[in-house]
Amino acid sequence: MGKLALLQSMLYQYWQENPKLVHNRQVYAKLAGVERQMIRILQAEDIHSNIRSLFNVTVFVARLLGFTFVTQWLMRKKERRIRRLSVSNDGRSLEKIGEIRSLVASEKELIGQLKESRLDFVGAIILGMNDALVEITGSVAGFTLSMSNSMMIAIAGLIAGIAASLSMGASEFMAERSEGNIKKAATAAIYTGFSYIFTVVLLVLPFFLVPNNQYILALLITVMISVSIIFIFSYYMDVAKKIGFKQRFWEMAIICLGVSALTFFIGFVVKTYFGVGA
Repeated sequence: MGKLALLQSMLYQYWQENPKLVHNRQVYAKLAGVERQMIRILQAEDIHSNIRSLFNVTVFVARLLGFTFVTQWLMRKKERRIRRLSVSNDGRSLEKIGEIRSLVASEKELIGQLKESRLDFVGAIILGMNDALVEITGSVAGFTLSMSNSMMIAIAGLIAGIAASLSMGASEFMAERSEGNIKKAATAAIYTGFSYIFTVVLLVLPFFLVPNNQYILALLITVMISVSIIFIFSYYMDVAKKIGFKQRFWEMAIICLGVSALTFFIGFVVKTYFGVGA
């Protein structure tokens, strides 16, 4: 618990001094003060030698996934440890645990004031990623039996994905532009298009990597990648934006797998009864 408080204190102080986080610097200054109080209550020792490496790793993760995600994730970790302390009491007085809970409540209130630009465009990212998961997984499932050739399926899926990503980006731009914010419209279009094409590349990649006659194996790998993307993004949204993990994950997984199964069946019917295939 003390080690975690020390890590959070270092992170909050680091972000407090970051010139790019104009609005959030004051919030992180207050959070750093709360952590110092917690360290005193826990009577944590000076920073251990391995805290610095852990700090560097955490800063790197924050650059990839956002400081809001890392801050919320560490708070979840702290809350779990407090619950364990409350059960075991771990030699600490109930009074100290009560003080820690009070400080955590203050931290959560301050964290709610954080603002991060990338989270303002989460809707655009979700739009691109969700559409790509459903459309491209469904498309390659339909192509699988009708084409029966991994390379052809990969190329067809990639072409369809690139065209759809440009269309999605343009649609998002027009939707935001109609509200009068051209700068936001351009950024939202980029987020939508990039998230779409990035997802497309991941989904068609197995068809490029396996032999041409192993298209069923490639499809299975693509489905597993789809479920993995849904899981990871649902977890990210649950931590960063407090959007329920289970409901979002199961909704997207069922839709994606359902569409894939339906289009796979359509491909089977087209090839078997209409004699259309590559």
